[in-house]
This record gives sequence, C-alpha cells and structure tokens, in this order.
Amino acid sequence: HKHGFHQCWPLKLLNIVMGAVSVPGGILSTGAAGKKPFQWFPEGGTDGLLEKGGNILPLPHPKAFPGRTPTKPVRNDLAEIFPLAPHFHTLLPLTAEDHERYGLDYGLEVMLHTPTNSLLGSFGDLKVVERFYRSIPFIAGFAVEINETNLFDDIILPFPSYLERFDFNAGTSSRQLGPCGQDDWFWQVRQPVVEPAPGLRHPQEVIMELARRVGILDDFYRLINHTFRLKEPYALEAGQRYSPAETIDRMSRCWFGEEHDLKWFQEHGVIRYEKDVEEAYIGPFLQARLPIYLEHFLQRGAALKEVIGQMGLDWDFSDYTPLSEWLPCPSYDAVKKGEYDFIAVHYKLPYVYGSFGNDNPLINELCERNPYAYGVLVNANVAKAKGFADGEEVWLESPVRKVRVKLKLTQCIHPEVVGIAGHFGHWSPGMPIARGKGVNFNSLLPTDLEHIDKISTALDHCVEVRLYK
Repeated sequence: HKHGFHQCWPLKLLNIVMGAVSVPGGILSTGAAGKKPFQWFPEGGTDGLLEKGGNILPLPHPKAFPGRTPTKPVRNDLAEIFPLAPHFHTLLPLTAEDHERYGLDYGLEVMLHTPTNSLLGSFGDLKVVERFYRSIPFIAGFAVEINETNLFDDIILPFPSYLERFDFNAGTSSRQLGPCGQDDWFWQVRQPVVEPAPGLRHPQEVIMELARRVGILDDFYRLINHTFRLKEPYALEAGQRYSPAETIDRMSRCWFGEEHDLKWFQEHGVIRYEKDVEEAYIGPFLQARLPIYLEHFLQRGAALKEVIGQMGLDWDFSDYTPLSEWLPCPSYDAVKKGEYDFIAVHYKLPYVYGSFGNDNPLINELCERNPYAYGVLVNANVAKAKGFADGEEVWLESPVRKVRVKLKLTQCIHPEVVGIAGHFGHWSPGMPIARGKGVNFNSLLPTDLEHIDKISTALDHCVEVRLYK
C-alpha cells in the first residue's frame, strides 16, 4: 500500500519495545538460525543493528537498514531513488512510459520470464502494463499454460511440471525456513515421477544452453556455486556441461556428505536434523539490536531530496520520518469526499496461487462451489440499502477500469469496502476454463507515482470503486 511501511512498522514496534521478537507469543520478525548443514544466523551490522535476516543461501537482498545512498537512476526500475526499498520492479511500467522524465536514455530490450502471470499479478492498470510489455522488442517466457503474460511472448518455452523435473530442496528448508519452533530441519530433492513429454527440456538445460551461446556459462557456474555454497570438489567446473541430475547430485553430496548423493535421496526421500534450543527459539540468542527511532530514514530522505531536486520531479517525502504516523492512502480521501462509494480490497484463497493455475478443472470447480471466490463481496445491509440483490450482476468501476461483476452479499465484510479474491479475471484463449470468471483485482489499480509507496515501491492496493446497475 502507499504509506504501507508506516502502517506495518507500528505492529512490529510494539513487539520490539516489549522484547517479543521471535519468541513464543511475539512476532516472527527475523529469518531462521541453523547449524546444519551450514551455520547461519540473523546478524547485526552497522551500529550492531540487524542487517542479515537469517538465510541459509547467501542471496543479497536490498534492505531498509542501513539503506543505500541515492543517486540519479541508471536502472529502469529506478532503484537508485528508492534507497530503503527491498524491491523495485513496480516502477518498470512507469519508466517505459517516459524514460527521459527519469533521466534514462534507454529502455528494456529483452525479457526472459518464469511461468508466472506477471501481467495480471505484478502490476496494476492494464493499459499501462500492456504498453510496457509492447515496448520490449523481444520477450521469451516459460509456460505451464498460455496465460495473459504469454500472449506477449515472442517465444514460449514449455515448462515441466513438478512431477517432471529435478529441483534441489524445492519448497523446503533452503528458502523458507520456519524461524521458531521445535520441528526438525528437513531437506528433500524434487524428482521426476514421469518422463517429460517429447521436446520438453528442463529449465536448467535451457538456461545453461543460453549462457553457453552468449559466452557466460563459466560466470553462470560461479554464480550457482556461490548461491548454493558449492565448494571443491563439488563446485561446477568451468568448461564442463552438467545434466540436471548431475547438478543435483553434486549439491546433495556437498550439503549432506558424500554418502547422501542423489541415489540416497531417491531411496530415502528426505533428510532430517533435530534442532537445539538456539535454533528452535532464536529470540533470546539474537546477536543484533533492533531500531525504534529510524534515524537513517531522515538521512536517506535528506540525500534523496537533493537528487530529486536535480531531476526536477514532484516527490512525496512524508514517509521519510523516524517515527510512524498514520497517513491515509488516496482511496480514503476519495471516499471521504463522496467521489466513490467503497474501497476495494483483495484477499487470497488457500487453494489458488497467484494469477496462474486457475485453468485447472479441479481448482475451477472449487471456485464455482465457493460463492466467495468469483463473486465480489458486499456488506448485505449496505447492498440492500442500495437496491442490490445477492447474485445480481452490476458494474464495478475504479478510476482506471470498469468491469461487470456478480455480487455476493455477506455480513462478513466491513460496510465501507468491497472484497475481491485476487486471482481471477482471465481472458487468454489459452485458459478456456478460467476465462471470463471473476475479477482481476490488480487491473483496477491506478499505476503512477501518486500510488507508489515511496519507501517500499509497493503499488497501492486500496482503490476507490463504485457499484451501479
């Protein structure tokens, strides 16, 4: 949300003041701590304040502390003028609209994407997002279905399902480690259950072949070795070629010992390690300080003002404050002025992931049986006062899009909002089962600097809407 950092930080601040960080009854506010197969732990940095959150993989990630020194942008995502942000891709459609406004003399020329549906799930206003995709001369994408994003691809590469491919530690302790609790550490190797269809290649093979053709395969190996902590004699060697199975075998032996190779995992499935007290309940053992007064926000904000002044941009610096205060998003003001009737909010369903996979017949059947999936939720009392009936089709209009929706009246939603499950609204011919069902929430969102959080770059996910027949 816009001003989203300062909406969330007070929730953490209360627990920080109470000392309830990563302890039972408090917040899970760091990553994990572990001792096997490697040692990793949340660590302090500048002034002893928490910088390394606790991740077994050495993946560098921008952080709000200590932040970075702002400079004029050279990247299309404008990372340089968001010195406290952890990610920046939200800005790409804006720079594609007007490079010169941000001092850039180039645009993106090539995009290679995973089999997600970023057109519907990663941005906002579809008109702006579609212009962004059309501005890129060449796009190649992996696909498990021909969704809306794939419609912009020049080349579509079929992506094997989880039953057709190898992956190292997929979905387990290499990426998302539970930071507290006595459950064992566990690692597994994803293995193909069936042979891939003819012509279907493992994504690792595709990426390695592309890297070889452009002459960066050895550099790619160095990146893999660093990311997965591969040391001699298990590190990928320059000038060599590896199949997915060979790569997984090297990773397994490096992490878990020579006896735990790919064959071992094929026979045993999973390896487990018991936690000790320091791993299970890391709060009392945390070797880092946690900030209360965000002094560096003032410093980064002052430096950013100078850069923004040189660029001649109109900028909101209200979030660069060391203590949080309540700041309303634009939709709040629009509703208070009577310009719109409701604030639209989105929610997630436990059996749908993002904006893809909805063409699965089983998922679609669940959605059709659940009236809270494809329908737009409206408070029953408010709806009846406006003359709306349960199941009625009406127009829902935001500042950037108007769409026909089916209402679901309920007492389980606040009278000032409407609720939309944030997964649907497909129109791709490649998704005939999901096509035309539900609403794509992101497409209702204005996409401009006014609706970007100036700390995190998050797109404002509160949007003013009206309902009418």
